[in-house]
Amino acid sequence: MDSEESALEIVLWATDVPALAGFLQQVTGLEIAQQHPGFARLGMGPNSLSIHADEAYQGHPWFDALHREGLARGIGTELRFSVPDINESYRTAIRAGASIVYPPHEQEDSVECQVLAPGGYLVTLRQPAG
Repeated sequence: MDSEESALEIVLWATDVPALAGFLQQVTGLEIAQQHPGFARLGMGPNSLSIHADEAYQGHPWFDALHREGLARGIGTELRFSVPDINESYRTAIRAGASIVYPPHEQEDSVECQVLAPGGYLVTLRQPAG
């Protein structure tokens, strides 16, 4: 494995790759390392996340279900990101088209909020306490 390659890479499927990549960049601070039609790779430090267009996996058993039932996308998945300013990230997410799931609220050791990103993925933004 290349020393710059992540030991774990998350891959998301999306109908609109640029919209999801742009959203994650604006809201979480991930950097877009690569982007071309049907693909984007974002990263922060050694962590990476790739977004593939649905068409990249036409032979996959979920391909037809995603096209028929786009709302089912992301069920069972939560993307969690630490951010430096929860309120600013939350406002940015709403401006970028997110649906509100749960506005910023205090937890034991953080302030968190949940939004539904373009494409249907649940995104939790969290700012550590202090």
